[in-house]
Amino acid sequence: MKQLLPILLCLLLLCACGRSEAAPVGTWVNAGQYTEGRDFVETVTLRDDGSLSVHLDYRGEPYADLTGVWELEGERLTFTMDDGTVRVYTFAVTGDELTLKNSDRTVVYARRSAQ
Repeated sequence: MKQLLPILLCLLLLCACGRSEAAPVGTWVNAGQYTEGRDFVETVTLRDDGSLSVHLDYRGEPYADLTGVWELEGERLTFTMDDGTVRVYTFAVTGDELTLKNSDRTVVYARRSAQ
């Protein structure tokens, strides 16, 4: 019985550490430029309840607001927007950065601090 306890503790630690990806709940910001040089700021908010919102500023002015839901399965993050658009990404959370990658592009977002 005394030998079983250390084995169980090791198994619990392995289970806790086995998943490297944290759920990307929070507000994430990507500020950059399209290839044509048009300035934009994209803010993505992923909520605990599975809802999401995307706000895009273009050249300092509000440009688009989108809503939908998100689902996490392993390393796949799926956005289903209210207009029916579905985007599937592989993702990674490293510190305060969220990286979304699909066949078209890779985008890195910074976590926005709670205000």
